[in-house]
Amino acid sequence: MPLLFTCVCNQPERLLSAIEPVREVLLTKDITRWGLSYVQAGEVLLSRHPKPVKGPFDFFEVLGSLSSDYVIGVATDDETYKGNANTQPFRYKHWMLGMQGDIENFPEVHEALEAHLPGFLQRSVKGKSPAEYVLHVFLSLLHDAGQLDDHNLEPKHSAAALRTALALVQKVCSDAGLKGALGNIMVSNSRSTLAARLAGPVFQRRLKHIEDAKRPETEFRSVLVVSAESALGEGFEELPPQSILCISRDLSTDIVPL
Repeated sequence: MPLLFTCVCNQPERLLSAIEPVREVLLTKDITRWGLSYVQAGEVLLSRHPKPVKGPFDFFEVLGSLSSDYVIGVATDDETYKGNANTQPFRYKHWMLGMQGDIENFPEVHEALEAHLPGFLQRSVKGKSPAEYVLHVFLSLLHDAGQLDDHNLEPKHSAAALRTALALVQKVCSDAGLKGALGNIMVSNSRSTLAARLAGPVFQRRLKHIEDAKRPETEFRSVLVVSAESALGEGFEELPPQSILCISRDLSTDIVPL
């Protein structure tokens, strides 16, 4: 079963403690590949595993002893886009993105979408999947607005670019007569995070922890967002359909229309 999630934690060394109380939501099974993107020392790193996993798969165990304030994880069961180059998440500099959904015969619109990219972004595309092209169209729009290298870009501006990018990619696909649709998407610039609900349910859980009531410095906060097929239980809030959840650097959240 496919799985897409992101987590933001204001104390990177406590990422695992933040997720542990609800770790069961990161369980899935029978996937064809999985990947993880995360931020360490200001750099986006990738861990990609393009081989199938039969039976249960636990993303919490994969996180291991990871220390990071921004994480995106993707597990998929599709058979279309194989190999390391097509394994999500994708990254470019300080940006990282994971997405669900698929469009049949998507390579037919590669050329049309590449026409919207400057040369340096065309050369950055290594695979064939819709997710990678969505990322690069999104980056192209930021580049056009002079915002691509702005590490502290306000979520409202990145949300506007994401909204336009998704509409553009979907229109190109529709004009070409391709079937299918883009799915839920999560993207981060290592300072803020967006989670867009285009398809099935997406849930957020805002968590506040204190490891020692006598030591205020042990308090930390996190936001976990999961794309799921059904309700995830107490404490999770469902995003409205066709909306974008914006998570700022201070972990404040806002929901805007898609």
